[in-house]
Amino acid sequence: MKHFSLLLFFVLSTAFSQDNVVYHFTKSTVINSYDLKANPQIVSKSIEIAQKEWRFVIDQEIASGYVIRFLKWNKDSPQNEKFYEAKTNKGERLYFYITTTQFNDNVEKYVNKNPRWSFVTGAITIPIKIRPGGDKKDTEGNLLRPFDFTGEVNVGLSIGLRIKMGSNNSKFFLIPSTGINLTAISIDESTVTNGFVTSKTNASSLTPFIGLICEYDSFQIALMTGWDNLSGRTGENWIYQGKPWFGIGLGYNIFNTSNNKPNND
Repeated sequence: MKHFSLLLFFVLSTAFSQDNVVYHFTKSTVINSYDLKANPQIVSKSIEIAQKEWRFVIDQEIASGYVIRFLKWNKDSPQNEKFYEAKTNKGERLYFYITTTQFNDNVEKYVNKNPRWSFVTGAITIPIKIRPGGDKKDTEGNLLRPFDFTGEVNVGLSIGLRIKMGSNNSKFFLIPSTGINLTAISIDESTVTNGFVTSKTNASSLTPFIGLICEYDSFQIALMTGWDNLSGRTGENWIYQGKPWFGIGLGYNIFNTSNNKPNND
């Protein structure tokens, strides 16, 4: 389990949070320039027209409304470029003011429906497992841990970071993920030493894993590695106990995602 803990920490440490909430105008709105350094701070008479869908963040809340600033977007969404680049004569960024009524009537929280990255959770199954063999042999020259290729019944929970590759319209995503599976493993006298098992049977394993899912237009291929761990004396005598395996999954939406939390890119 220590491998799983370290890998889970690694995946989660690659993620970051963004505190600013992004809003957008639902209709064209008259806004005023705002002087942060005026004393007392007053609303400027200079006015602009913020167009529908323009996005901003709140810099501060004042008694009668909000001081806002527009954000700079990439080439696919240049609508705020003018206001972001606008500067005073001293080269300082311009801020703007909207009333509480304007905010309540003309503004909504912006939710990016096509985010560059998002957290995803869901169910995953790994239908094919490859178990590498070991080099050690018994007195008769047989490998103590031979190469194995199995298809096992397993289902688990996974968390990942879904990252869009390429342009905003790209359908290609990479999903580094980690999680844990409950696996039914077939064992017999050839895979359990010391005569502890004399016939073929099934044993349950809690299986931590980590891997990478490549997705294009909902078609996915998953490359995974993990560690099966049987409990009790069976696990102590199972030749593959705690040894890494490699898994392959191929199909349409083999990783069913939910609870996506888009960022404010």
